[in-house]
Amino acid sequence: MTKCSLVIDLGFGDAGKGLTTDFLASQNPKESVVVRFSGGHQIGHTVSTDTLTHTFSNFGSGTLLGVPTYYSEHTTLFPPAILDEGDFLKTYKPKLYFHPLAMITTFYDIAYNRAIEKQQNHGSCGLGFGTTIARNKAEVYLYANDLQFQWILKQRLESIKLYYETKLESQPKSIQDYYKNELKDYNEDYFTDSCLDIKKYYSLTSLSELKTTFEHFIFEGSQGILLDTQHGFHPHTTWSYTTSKNAIQLIKTHLKAEVEIDIYYITRCYQTRHGNGPMSNTKPVSLQNNENEANVTNEFQGEFRTQALDPELLNYALSSDAIHHQYLKTQKHVMITCLDQLPGFSYENLLQKLDTTFKSVHGSYGPRRECIEKLQN
Repeated sequence: MTKCSLVIDLGFGDAGKGLTTDFLASQNPKESVVVRFSGGHQIGHTVSTDTLTHTFSNFGSGTLLGVPTYYSEHTTLFPPAILDEGDFLKTYKPKLYFHPLAMITTFYDIAYNRAIEKQQNHGSCGLGFGTTIARNKAEVYLYANDLQFQWILKQRLESIKLYYETKLESQPKSIQDYYKNELKDYNEDYFTDSCLDIKKYYSLTSLSELKTTFEHFIFEGSQGILLDTQHGFHPHTTWSYTTSKNAIQLIKTHLKAEVEIDIYYITRCYQTRHGNGPMSNTKPVSLQNNENEANVTNEFQGEFRTQALDPELLNYALSSDAIHHQYLKTQKHVMITCLDQLPGFSYENLLQKLDTTFKSVHGSYGPRRECIEKLQN
């Protein structure tokens, strides 16, 4: 039987999806593949071992265990970043599979994203994810399938350049100037060379073609349900389905044999949020052992904030996700991370306030996968 594990963040992101993915991959790494089914290169999932702490953006969080990563048609890719991260991880022999219609981000997408964000202040990673999705919705495409065709690639880039030049005509001069400044050092040859050079790390395939190669498909989610384009709070949302929606669609379409589905819902033992989007009015928290926090205030995402958990938000997220698999048999688990940072936290009290019965409850007291302990059967 094919096993599918879905890693879903119940909040606004940053809850420990990388840690959980790494933990699941460690159970049977030779028979596992990590599947990216939402988001893209703007992801930052941190995994720590005894010898390395690394934040994964372009490779799945099972890479340190030799587990390959599949990018679906719902995701974005940024070739220069793939090349840099792949070369950094080369001793681990990182391997990627791309759906041919995975969307490619360009420097034009990044420049426009940053220029617009300076005006809107909605909260963004500033890496062109949302603008890439919007451009594809406008039917101006660049796909993984195009990367090895140099002439085609250059024509696609010309189309994208013209697309943004046209959009800029209706924008204030300040936006136009910011966009041009972002591109002042842009070297198209560098971008196209990166597109060609990452060939050593990937192959094009569909998920259907991998179903006889692997036994365990680990669907590594992006961001959090409360940022979902359907279930989040506009305009502080992402251009992606961060629930299990895409993962369930991929399972139904490509893994049609008998499938066992486990959903791992992730939350820190406190709320987190980047930027000026809404957070529920819970009490402040006093944290310890958080000196190595990977999420910090930055120019485009804004301030990194923390507050006590709100069971109402967690129940809302759980009910929103349940919509997308209500007719499927699933086993639900919860992962509560960063327990060492809030010593007074009671997971038993939290579980009593949640509407869902979980098959298992796990807790993380530190950054490494061996620090995960089962709290409840």
